Amino acid sequence: MSLRIRKKSAFTLIELTIVVVLFLVLTGVLARVLLVGLEVWGSENNRANLRQEANLAMERIVRELSQTTSITDANEDGIEFVVDLDDNGVNETVTFDVSGTTLNRTEDAKAVKLAENSQTFALAYYDTTNALMAVPQDVSNQAKRDNIRLINIALTMNNDSETVALRSSVYTRNQGL
Repeated sequence: MSLRIRKKSAFTLIELTIVVVLFLVLTGVLARVLLVGLEVWGSENNRANLRQEANLAMERIVRELSQTTSITDANEDGIEFVVDLDDNGVNETVTFDVSGTTLNRTEDAKAVKLAENSQTFALAYYDTTNALMAVPQDVSNQAKRDNIRLINIALTMNNDSETVALRSSVYTRNQGL
């Protein structure tokens, strides 16, 4: 009886090692591509959220300032004014100012956070002749504040590496009437 040795077909250890190394390299490249995509998505999502927060804050400031009947305090980084927001015949006192990096809106002594991550909130005032009013001397008393007709607003917000800068102007239609 003769024994015949049959040759089995199988992968050698070297072939298996090469396949595993190639698989790991390919997996590493794909993982890096996915991580970069997630980083870009996160950054864009962060920027969109920051821009939306800044837009909402600016829209509210412009809308409420355009309805003001009297500006009771005006400085370069805050403003207090009187306005009837709900058309009930009763005026509310509203303040916009920054505390640290938080833009606040205060209505009748009730403060609400309007936006976080505020880097700058700057206001410039113009009189009825469109001349820039110096703060504080040109807005130091009510008679001078009644001459404010235009307010330029600059809002810059920063979150991580993202920065959003918005500028707007508002005419105080009812001011001093």
